[in-house]
Amino acid sequence: MFQWDDRTKSVAEGKLPWAPTSVNVDVKEQDPKTGEEGSIASHQNNYTVYNDAVAMQTAVKWKELPAPIKPRYLFGSNEQFPVDIVKWEADGSLRAFEGTGWDKDFTQRDTYEENIKILHSEWKNGRWTVIIQRPLGNKKDQDYDEDTFFEMGQYIPTVFFAWDGHNGDAGRKMAVSAFYYTFLEPPTPREAYIYPVVIAFGVVLLEGWVLTRRSNKRKGKTL
Repeated sequence: MFQWDDRTKSVAEGKLPWAPTSVNVDVKEQDPKTGEEGSIASHQNNYTVYNDAVAMQTAVKWKELPAPIKPRYLFGSNEQFPVDIVKWEADGSLRAFEGTGWDKDFTQRDTYEENIKILHSEWKNGRWTVIIQRPLGNKKDQDYDEDTFFEMGQYIPTVFFAWDGHNGDAGRKMAVSAFYYTFLEPPTPREAYIYPVVIAFGVVLLEGWVLTRRSNKRKGKTL
């Protein structure tokens, strides 16, 4: 689930003038539409409105990264260490890309897009909430060249991006998070629920046996 603050809900009108995989996007300012020349208000609507968007970037070959190398903040380092990018846009699109450098256009992963879906997207009271479902991977098929394998109990380098469409954000004009690590906690084993019940039951039996033995001793009996 992703949540971030955005004062306005921005959806582009019509088709965007570039492909979804384009990174090198030239965003130009328009003439001011409101306010006096040189005023703060005159610069509030300088940009064409594009889609609000959010993306999650994870290292593909994160197990092979030699310390202290990390994938670059902006769309990966090179073809040797590509990144897995999943991007949602306010027009309802959800796409998967492979990034190989901050100035290189994405490679779209059409086959992987069949495995991801939007569970929920809502803008309310100045905040976007987006829930995306994607595969974690499995231990039987760990030969991942384009997709990140999310292994339980491991730290996976992760970066988040957000685009404010009302501010003319597109391409590399965006907000970038700090470097995080995605950590999936292993599921709690069934024994963790069974053993406490068995132990509690055993303690109750033991206490009952001790109390019964003491009571019989007082009566001159032995158990």
